[in-house]
Amino acid sequence: MSVIQIFPSEEPLALAPGQTGPLVEFDMPIEPIPMFLRFVALWTDNTPLGDADPRFGIKLGEGLITTVAADGTEVGIPGPKGGGSASCRRLSDGLYLLTVVNHTESKPTWQLRIRNTADQTLRFVWVNSNVKSDTLQPWMALDQPLSIVGRSRPDVGRGRVGFVTVRNWGTGTLTIDDSLGSPIGGQDSPVVLVHRPAEIAPHGVDHLAFDCGEVRSRMVLQHTFATNDDRTDHAALEIIADPL
Repeated sequence: MSVIQIFPSEEPLALAPGQTGPLVEFDMPIEPIPMFLRFVALWTDNTPLGDADPRFGIKLGEGLITTVAADGTEVGIPGPKGGGSASCRRLSDGLYLLTVVNHTESKPTWQLRIRNTADQTLRFVWVNSNVKSDTLQPWMALDQPLSIVGRSRPDVGRGRVGFVTVRNWGTGTLTIDDSLGSPIGGQDSPVVLVHRPAEIAPHGVDHLAFDCGEVRSRMVLQHTFATNDDRTDHAALEIIADPL
């Protein structure tokens, strides 16, 4: 059975140059099987991180914090009854995969921390699972709200096109499945979707575009997009439509 944890729960963890983040507890199985933690280091839209790899620290129970470099080298994690082991490798597009194994045959506390070695502030998101493919999780981030102007009368041309920036803060590719031309904010909404990206890779940024029909007075609408981000609050958009 897959166990998935996504960190942090609200916003990516921001770390200034040289800053070390707090210790964060993560789940580990009792059995000596791999647990996978996939990280993305966010800094500039559409641009993966350069060469300044972060350093990861693992603490098992009351043991010392062990540094795990992103060079694929396996290191021992001191702890009770055999401790554990960990290794990290850098993936394409500036993502990192940390593999941790528990050798204690028990369930002690496992904690992780990150040190930012880059010369700019980075924001970190990571996903923990015992199934490697399940660490590929998108995080949809929408600029809020959409303000759009529609026709005030049926005979007054078209409304103006409105745009919303959408980013992927996650570790896996984001897909948006709403159909072009579909109403946004309910079946009777005058706002329709006219452009969406097919997919957005980690670090990526793109936009959604909307057209608006007749609006006689201000309307405030809510819409949740159909995406592969399981957290529906990430995909929720407020729309404010005003007459021309």
